[in-house]
Amino acid sequence: MRQFLLVWTIFIVVVFGKENQLNDFYKLLNQDNIIKIDINFFQKQFENSFNSSGSFYLLNKNDYCYDSPLLKIITKDNVIMTINYETNQVVYSAVDSRQVGILDILSGNKKFIKFTDDSKNSHIFNFAIHDLGYTGFFEFDKVTGKLKMVKLEIGDNQIIMIEIASINIIKNYIMPTFDKNIFEIIDLRG
Repeated sequence: MRQFLLVWTIFIVVVFGKENQLNDFYKLLNQDNIIKIDINFFQKQFENSFNSSGSFYLLNKNDYCYDSPLLKIITKDNVIMTINYETNQVVYSAVDSRQVGILDILSGNKKFIKFTDDSKNSHIFNFAIHDLGYTGFFEFDKVTGKLKMVKLEIGDNQIIMIEIASINIIKNYIMPTFDKNIFEIIDLRG
């Protein structure tokens, strides 16, 4: 009888365990809390590379902020504001509802994502964004079940990857401010 229960338990974990990690992550994002995710951001586009470490704050379903020492990206009310401290520029642009980026994916936007079942690993969830020709995956830690990495391949030699250092629920968040007088303002909203 014990052997039967052990086999049944292993079967349940194998069959449902993979789905639960991803579902648990999405459930966390859909709560009415502010989620803080400390990340390491890597982007490779042809011969150029960009690395950044900072905190990603999910404020609600469509509003988020990425905060690092050199760059801040704030998405609020269908406007993306990018504050670049290296170039002293603030760029405003409209959110394009037909596009999706890695931070949108990390914020729980599944509008264009289709999960595929071609992974042989129970901790990796492959996905495709067919309309844009993108592919990627979510990788969860084998032991803890926590999100470890999100990778997005957007074309030949174009990869964006986010490593997750920690995920926490926080009570309060104050949006970063900046002195508009020392920045060049670029408005691409049309």
